Amino acid sequence: MRKNSQKIKAIILDLDDTLYDCSGTLVLRGRRQVAKTIAMMINCTEDEAYNLQLNMEKMYGTQSNVYKKIVSLYNLPNAYAKELLEEFIHVDISNITLFSDVTDTLKQLKTQGYKLILVTSGEKQIQRKKIDLLGLNNSYFDEILITDRNNGHTKRDCFQEIMQRHNLNPEEIICVGDKIDDELTASKSLRMVTVMFKHGRHYKAYRKETSKYIKPDYSIEHIKDLLELKIVDYLPIDRL
Repeated sequence: MRKNSQKIKAIILDLDDTLYDCSGTLVLRGRRQVAKTIAMMINCTEDEAYNLQLNMEKMYGTQSNVYKKIVSLYNLPNAYAKELLEEFIHVDISNITLFSDVTDTLKQLKTQGYKLILVTSGEKQIQRKKIDLLGLNNSYFDEILITDRNNGHTKRDCFQEIMQRHNLNPEEIICVGDKIDDELTASKSLRMVTVMFKHGRHYKAYRKETSKYIKPDYSIEHIKDLLELKIVDYLPIDRL
């Protein structure tokens, strides 16, 4: 086990499928919404169009644009891919809720003196609305950052800025998320401590091909499990 002489000072947390169930709510809601449009385009049922999206994601991966694949498969105009993606992204985001243990865990970590930083990616307006609806605009987080992929700003860039702004060494930071090929690979490359949250479609994709990816330092099934990482070199819980 890798040893670390520096105590953890900060915890970076992802949003989607880490603090709430995005895969089981917004993703499925978006696929159902777009299925209506696809069904009209290719003359099939909505259920067939829905399953087509799921199958394309299984075939090409969670990071792929399944709508480009569908447009190409059915020889549709290229412009349709962008329209379908926009319809998927701009789904109704009401009625989303935090996992039941999130609020209490954030309170405890904050009380114990950790700097908490929320980092999420996507369209800023949409991600900001999610944060508002989930009630995360409170005193728990020292900073909330939204990376805009359209501007080429990556989570790795964001993590480097966090270290500089807060005067932190990478070994003093834990990064928690569900996406092995995004925040976890980025934080691992910077020598942060990585914790995979075992939930959602990205985690399921990782489980199918674990040999393709880096291995996270730790894995948890609930956010509250952060409080039980009793590796003193990494997470110096005050009560230990």
